[in-house]
Amino acid sequence: MDQFYSDIDGMGPSVVHLFGNGGTAGSVKLKIGGRKLLITFTGEPPGHLLLELFQDALARELLSPGMQTLVDMTQFIGVVDWQALTKLRGLASWETDTAPPPRTAYLLRENGAALLVKAAAALFPASEHQIFAERAAAIAWLES
Repeated sequence: MDQFYSDIDGMGPSVVHLFGNGGTAGSVKLKIGGRKLLITFTGEPPGHLLLELFQDALARELLSPGMQTLVDMTQFIGVVDWQALTKLRGLASWETDTAPPPRTAYLLRENGAALLVKAAAALFPASEHQIFAERAAAIAWLES
């Protein structure tokens, strides 16, 4: 199994790390490698951090439609900034013609975030969205 999603700080060929620090509130990290993206939230980072990281990654042509994405929210506390996610949706055309469609796995501490996934699926309808409690299961789904 590929180790890309196993470690946010892990290195490898053509892997880029972007970090947004919200001080004591929390942080957002992006790990980008080829067609894979790992997003990790820690604490309660302000929504603008995610937007800034995505803007930077898009400007550097590191992101593209159709990426297999793992969103790790196991260390996230607080509320989701829906306004920031809506703005994120408008940053680029995330649509793709790939078959099968790209997948986004959400790694959560608890399974009470079905609303989060439904809202994300509405904002990014070109991807399949799935919640996981176990990292290994999320990775297996992304790589299947």
